[in-house]
Amino acid sequence: MSSPDAELLARFVAAFTRGVEREIAAMHTSSEAFELTLSGGEELGGLRYGFELPEANDKLVAGGEASLRTPRGEHRVTIERVEDLRVTMSSLAPLDLTARPIALVVAPWFLYDRLLQALAELDVDRHAVGLALTLFGKRPHRRVAGPLRCDHDALNASQRAAVQLCSDSDLAFLWGPPGTGKTATLTHVIEELLAQDQRILLASTTNGAIDQVLAKLAAQPWFAPAVEAGTLIRLGRSDEDTFGAELADVVGRMQGKHRTSLDQLRARIAGVEQQLRNGELLLAELAVAVVPQQSLFAEPPARLRPAALASVFPPGLADVVARTPPRDQAAALTQRLARLTRLRTLAKQRVALHTAAIRDLEAQVVGNARVVMCTLTNAYLSPLMKSQRFDVFIAEEAGMAALPALFCAACLCRGKAIMVGDPRQLPPIVQSRDELAQRAIGRSVFEVTIPDPTRSDVVAMLDVQYRMHPVIGGLVGRLFYGGRLTHGADAARNDAIASRAPYPGLPLVVLDTAARTTCQRSAKGTSRVNPTSAELTADLALEAVTGGAASVAVITPYAAQARDIRRLLAARRIADAVDCSTIHRFQGRECDVVLIDLVDAAPMRPGILLSGSAGQSDAANLLNVSLSRARGKLVIVADVGYFEDSAPAGIVTAILRDASRDGARVRLEHAPPA
Repeated sequence: MSSPDAELLARFVAAFTRGVEREIAAMHTSSEAFELTLSGGEELGGLRYGFELPEANDKLVAGGEASLRTPRGEHRVTIERVEDLRVTMSSLAPLDLTARPIALVVAPWFLYDRLLQALAELDVDRHAVGLALTLFGKRPHRRVAGPLRCDHDALNASQRAAVQLCSDSDLAFLWGPPGTGKTATLTHVIEELLAQDQRILLASTTNGAIDQVLAKLAAQPWFAPAVEAGTLIRLGRSDEDTFGAELADVVGRMQGKHRTSLDQLRARIAGVEQQLRNGELLLAELAVAVVPQQSLFAEPPARLRPAALASVFPPGLADVVARTPPRDQAAALTQRLARLTRLRTLAKQRVALHTAAIRDLEAQVVGNARVVMCTLTNAYLSPLMKSQRFDVFIAEEAGMAALPALFCAACLCRGKAIMVGDPRQLPPIVQSRDELAQRAIGRSVFEVTIPDPTRSDVVAMLDVQYRMHPVIGGLVGRLFYGGRLTHGADAARNDAIASRAPYPGLPLVVLDTAARTTCQRSAKGTSRVNPTSAELTADLALEAVTGGAASVAVITPYAAQARDIRRLLAARRIADAVDCSTIHRFQGRECDVVLIDLVDAAPMRPGILLSGSAGQSDAANLLNVSLSRARGKLVIVADVGYFEDSAPAGIVTAILRDASRDGARVRLEHAPPA
């Protein structure tokens, strides 16, 4: 690699490192570590240990570091595998598994700690730094037109153009506004690149995005044979159906005998350890009996009975030992315990051999796979990924991805980078307000590489939305996409949703609270609540549920308001039928009916979450996500006059004005009774 590339790499690593370090400092201030109580400690050999988890936890990932806390101190451990409710880890020093309780302590900043390590390990001679530099606009991109090898007639014109761009260019941004079939288009991109014999790394910020792509791929005729052969695999656990593509499933099919043997050995070890505990207790009972008699008149020592001895000896042998004197029983127990200890040692050695074989097979499966799907954190955390190299890097939800993680993942790939996402939706989440941290982590790759996506030759925008009622889609398209969206949604479906309560026949409604609500700080003072607005929103949700809506979402900018509304939904006995949360949770999802409670009202000024301008801003992106979740009915609860007076040029005011023109504006005094 040339010297200029080495210099550029050093500059990127230095900037990313400073930004990540400041984000870690902010997390130390605002976050706390959490711990999980472990059970069933088992030595696997080579300073490796296995434990049972109390519950599934998506914050545990292979390659992550944590502390193992016992009454005798703490040990730094590295998580090797997380499978179902079992975690395997390695340690630099032997662990004492007899000291209880044992807890795994995980700090929320450990992922960033490992990201720093991954950045420090980047090397121009060992990594494909050139593609990362192209992705970040420091090298020119290349595009060579060529014919597509697969049939993409099922796609619309903009989707086919996206597939063509991803095939021809070594840098492509697939811009998928809400409901435009982004995931469906991506499956065609993957199919096309596989037909061109490309090896693909597909990564995302969330497991949910990976699950959505996997579900779409599962409908393709080539998917099942690819999974069966290990051509397509998914790293990491998921609570969703992985269609047999999860690495553990692939390895299990290929080496089921190791899994069976491990299960049998672990059951055997557990039985032996129980026998050892029973034997120690019986020896303690005999300790008095084998001491020389101190009195001529004392009762003769009692022998252990067959029932007690059967917990340590095989049934026939237990009967024989029961007939011997206590001293002989103690000797037999000591001999038996020594034998059981040897059996346990041998069983653990066999566990280590089977575990090593599975670990080796995992590396073989990953190395042979043509498509590897994982989170971006697993791309730099998993030991299995360190030596892997790919032709194509595809990042799903790329706009939400931290720039350093994208850079590291791109360095595993040689040929092309494809960023899939929407620059008009959620950016990366950053806690630090430090300017350097915001620049290094808080910006999206769209903003860095293609600040004006409407004028870039490496951007393919999908322009037909299939989700929203045209009235809702028109609002979203005008405000956030320059009026470029057209509408292909199922009209009968969306009209049927709009015909139901609340406000039958209206797909878009602004419920103007008209200065009749007040906003205040929550009890803890870190969020906002509006009690009257919460009651109104809960009543609307009740109308939607009783009116037959198949899915209802309540979205609000503030966590405290979301908690209050969930309490009100529970009081109305509809909590299970309504999904209520803050905006970030709803990225990538959709519902029949969406109710948005904007909360802000006098006497407070508009909060930072809603105070962005009417152009591109974090506030605009957040509100775009909120509005575009709805299929057939969207109701916005807001004090219109308050926003017009306090933020006349703000994005919220622009939304409310546009929605009032295109839909219906209902003042609170005319709202339906609770």
